[in-house]
Amino acid sequence: MNSWVQGLPKFDLHVHLDGSMRPETVIELAQFLPPDRRFPPDFDLHKALTPPQRCTLEEYLQAFKITGAVLQSEETLERAAYELCEDAAREDVIYMEIRFAPLLHVKQGLFPNQVIESVLTGMRRAEETYPFRTSLIVCGLKHEPPERSIETAQLGAEYRDAGVVGFDLAGPENGFPPALHHEAIEIARRSGLHVTIHAGEGCCPAHIREAIDLGAERIGHGVYLYQDPETEKIVRERGITLEVCPTSNLQISGVMNSYSEHPFKRYLDEGIPVTINTDNRLMSQIDVTHELEQMIEAFSLSRDQVKDILLNSASAAFVSEEVRELLRKQVTQAFRLS
Repeated sequence: MNSWVQGLPKFDLHVHLDGSMRPETVIELAQFLPPDRRFPPDFDLHKALTPPQRCTLEEYLQAFKITGAVLQSEETLERAAYELCEDAAREDVIYMEIRFAPLLHVKQGLFPNQVIESVLTGMRRAEETYPFRTSLIVCGLKHEPPERSIETAQLGAEYRDAGVVGFDLAGPENGFPPALHHEAIEIARRSGLHVTIHAGEGCCPAHIREAIDLGAERIGHGVYLYQDPETEKIVRERGITLEVCPTSNLQISGVMNSYSEHPFKRYLDEGIPVTINTDNRLMSQIDVTHELEQMIEAFSLSRDQVKDILLNSASAAFVSEEVRELLRKQVTQAFRLS
């Protein structure tokens, strides 16, 4: 499609570890599950791992039960993190923030610290092999008791100087407003962690305003933002970044039937800092290059617009201003040479 995109330095600020495994890895690891946790012989793993092209957020999240089942050991967590980093580096991603809910991976006896350290080990091993940077975001889950998200925020704070840069709230949205977890968010902020919150993904534009009021620096998805003009104005005036994930949004948002109907271009034209990310490389069967190409095709984006989108990602990265400037220079240099 747009072959010139392939060699550009790219970013993935919104990518879930358990949603971005290689399908062959999931199938391989599933074969080694203990008998009491093994999937039935007639269970179609391929089909279960790829939600329908149109579904609800709740339906989409069902696939995570499978990847979660195989990510219950230090070895599998490290492998998943390394392979995700390798896949990203091979498409010229220069900075990626991986997110996951560590408390989902303690069902077979791991301690939360072991979970975090295993993922960080896989990320660091990849950084030794490929010329790119990675950071980790820990997720509390909206539908779980607030005590669980508090524990997650405290866990992330322990590793603030070891690779964890942010705290997120993810999971089902309808009926689970972010404010239920205000204490966890406050703990994260006090500890120096950045905050991004899933909001306006499959419903509920009011949740975006709530997330901002709670201190979110970035909004995960924000598809429904256009339905709340007052909040849209706040997002624009404060320069709050939207983590747009085109294919995932098309699958589950319920407000579009094609990429060209995504409100992404509206936000871009209004001067809201938009970024393009994958969300779940496995469930949506995509990578960053694909997502950029789809937006370019759908909206006839110019090279300058693509450059601005990539610079938005560099500026929104949960890293030091010094590192952000290095990332911006890589983008600028690439467009100067192309």
